[in-house]
Amino acid sequence: VLLIVPCFLCFNLETSQGQSVNQSSVLTVKEEGHTTIPCSYKDATLPFLFWYIQNHNLAPQILYYENIDATSVPASFRNRISAKHDNNKKTFDLQITRVLLSDSSVFLCALNPTV
Repeated sequence: VLLIVPCFLCFNLETSQGQSVNQSSVLTVKEEGHTTIPCSYKDATLPFLFWYIQNHNLAPQILYYENIDATSVPASFRNRISAKHDNNKKTFDLQITRVLLSDSSVFLCALNPTV
């Protein structure tokens, strides 16, 4: 069984502060497999990065961010997601293990610079 995990394609528009986020448009993952959803960014400052999930035309909900408390991760993803932030490569890739059919959603990567 194949699972299609569409990822929102963030328009690579650069803000006046020189910030932008770029991610793939669609990933296909085998159910019970593992996947990495890539996200790269351009930012002049040290950003704080987020992953959001959007289901069934609802508003996006925070899924994951750096140093998130395990109890803040949605129950359906607990112990199955993590993200690797590489400051040098400017990436914040979301990793999902034991992918379920119910994981099929829109995943959004976003950044907010720390002040």
